[in-house]
Amino acid sequence: MQVEEFGRFQLEAARLGRSVVFQVTVFRRKDPKRDKLFAETQCSDPMHYIIQFVIRDETTLEGILKRFRVQLLHRGFVPVRFRTRASQQWEGWQPIQLSDEEKGELAPGTTAT
Repeated sequence: MQVEEFGRFQLEAARLGRSVVFQVTVFRRKDPKRDKLFAETQCSDPMHYIIQFVIRDETTLEGILKRFRVQLLHRGFVPVRFRTRASQQWEGWQPIQLSDEEKGELAPGTTAT
């Protein structure tokens, strides 16, 4: 089994009146049957020493991003924008449009921008 870097992205999210930029490195694990992607990142806030986000066994970068957004919403973060890394430089920031289902996951009193 071989593990290699698949890509990177940054995602900015708002929580408790501040913005957090998550730097996420996505790795690919090559298995005989199929390739699997996984990613981890973490942050802290005044209420928690560490908040970890772990995504395993995904097949696409879009799937990683979608599952990461679900975890963010579950923990009270509102995803705002993201960008990917191509070669040696970051692409431009892209706004995140939440689906109606994702908007239903927002904490009470929180709004999507």
